[in-house]
Amino acid sequence: MAKPIQLLAKSSKLLHSLAEKGALPISELAEELDMPRPSVYRLIDALRLVGLVSTAEDGRSQLGAEVLHLARAVLDALPEARAAQSELQRLNQVTGQTVYLCAPRDNRVACLDWVRGTRVSLLALSPGGALPVNAGATSRVVLAYSPGLLARLSGTPFEQLTPKTLTSLESLEHDGRAIRERGYSVSSEDVTLGVSALGVPVFGPAGELSCAISLAGLTDDILGNEPEYANELMVSASRIQEALEAPL
Repeated sequence: MAKPIQLLAKSSKLLHSLAEKGALPISELAEELDMPRPSVYRLIDALRLVGLVSTAEDGRSQLGAEVLHLARAVLDALPEARAAQSELQRLNQVTGQTVYLCAPRDNRVACLDWVRGTRVSLLALSPGGALPVNAGATSRVVLAYSPGLLARLSGTPFEQLTPKTLTSLESLEHDGRAIRERGYSVSSEDVTLGVSALGVPVFGPAGELSCAISLAGLTDDILGNEPEYANELMVSASRIQEALEAPL
């Protein structure tokens, strides 16, 4: 029998695979987990008993409904997510674009919550995922408003996700200055070709960067509506900041 910690690691990897790729057959899960199929069947049966995995109509394994309950509990425990929820919905209704709430986590920028838009189905970031600080609208906002972060990361190579990703220290320093001058970031196809985004910072009660929000969609839609969308983001950021500052 596998040791408990190994079993937990395999369970975590299985759930992450289903989250990233959707429903998967046993054969593919066995390959990803490097486990015999009978062991994968047993693991899936155990996860199914607690509601973390379910079976799709075609027999493939998929995430179970209990994951939604756990995810909602995590979001409810995050002050940023509670404060931003209504504004994420508002931005989506006003623009039709995908709206992100992200925050710095371990030298990357993690997606805490989102509201999916109607125009783009394939996006590189979803809740629970993360991007490097040099790529994406919220990432570059975090980098621009986090004193010392760029210097701390300058000794390691920056990831290049597309040909348009900023990877030099000089280009990121220039980008940070431009973001602080205009008050928002412009991510033009630096994460996914054909997809662009605008992002703005949200500050906490002490004036420190708390999180960032963004609008993402097809490049023509986002950049063609840049002034309007940037203004809507700034309005929402101000409201989220007020909610963070309000006494409980």
